[in-house]
Amino acid sequence: MAHSVERLEQRLEVQDYKLNALLDVTQGINARATEAELLEQYRVTLAENLGIHRLVLYANDDGWKCLLTNGVAGEIPAVLEASFFDKGGQVRLHSSQGNEDFDVVIPVLHNGAPIAYLLAGDTEEGTGVSPVVKHLRFIELLTNVLIVALQNKQLELERVRQEATRRELELAADLQSMLVPADWPRDRDVDVAAFYKPHLEVGGDYYDVFSVDEDRLVFCMADVSGKGIAAAFLMSNFQANLRAIFQYEPSDLAKVVTQLNKRVMDNAKGEKYITLFAAVYNRRDQSLQYINCGHNPPVLMSADGTTQQLELGCCGLGMFREIPSIEAGTVNIRPGATLLCYTDGLVEQENSDDVPFGMQRMEEVVRERRGMPVDAVQEALIEAVRTFKGSEPSFDDTALMVVRFK
Repeated sequence: MAHSVERLEQRLEVQDYKLNALLDVTQGINARATEAELLEQYRVTLAENLGIHRLVLYANDDGWKCLLTNGVAGEIPAVLEASFFDKGGQVRLHSSQGNEDFDVVIPVLHNGAPIAYLLAGDTEEGTGVSPVVKHLRFIELLTNVLIVALQNKQLELERVRQEATRRELELAADLQSMLVPADWPRDRDVDVAAFYKPHLEVGGDYYDVFSVDEDRLVFCMADVSGKGIAAAFLMSNFQANLRAIFQYEPSDLAKVVTQLNKRVMDNAKGEKYITLFAAVYNRRDQSLQYINCGHNPPVLMSADGTTQQLELGCCGLGMFREIPSIEAGTVNIRPGATLLCYTDGLVEQENSDDVPFGMQRMEEVVRERRGMPVDAVQEALIEAVRTFKGSEPSFDDTALMVVRFK
């Protein structure tokens, strides 16, 4: 009789411990315990308090990822392929010190699908009922609570990451809007129209027109390697530097480019580069001095339709600490001439036959409309690209700036 009472008391103590263990795990979850803390709590419960000394826990994570081991000799696979447990039966893991066999494989189901597998056993053969068998229902329940909690923590972390990314994108989009002027001031000597469409939510193309004094007007277009948030931040910094440097060196375009190269190298650390076309129009003598820093060559089209590509310059900015050589170009501007600046997203757009739109088509569209207002030229060119590509996707930012000299 006394023996029966003692056994009953032991069973009640175990049941009480199990309830407290579940409560402790639940409290840990509510207290936002870390994944490592929850797993250690789980290990102590099973291994040290219930006597289940050999444990391996795998959870579903694009395959089966090992979350916990206890009482296993050597290193076992950190990840198992998704079909590993499909065959059922005994499981053998290859460790750095031989094979580890597990007779007990406990699937943890959620909504009818396995989300984890617990491989369990005793380190030494003993007498009586195995702790794994004795506490099977509790092990299943505790493991289910743990795995669901860990998955929820991952979902919460992903939600936080997505929210942070959304905020970064909003900030980058605000920066992007500063890079591309919404409209252009009326000017006595030029008319300007422009278009920009990023491939992603934010991009790294930039164009601008601004005066440095009464006689000189700056035109520029740039494209940063890479896209997205990092590109937008780098280009925002580049725009600020470009405008500031032009205020100090308005008459020496080579010095402007040299200073810009240094700033890009300092900011990007050689991981990104920027192609740039920068030109200064002198209203007095109607000349255009330019430097092309590895950018797509702008096209200068005269009133009679003849064209000239503006190619002289240097390598892209940020490619080298010191630019090997810089060659500035100068062209005379006649009334009615059109300057066409663009990024590679326009001319490299392909159709269903993998044929790029190309410079020849671009020039033909502009030539046919060279007497029309710049807004009409810009709209016609963008529509021509859309028609040409059809249903094919765009893989790059597209920027276009059309300048008409009066």
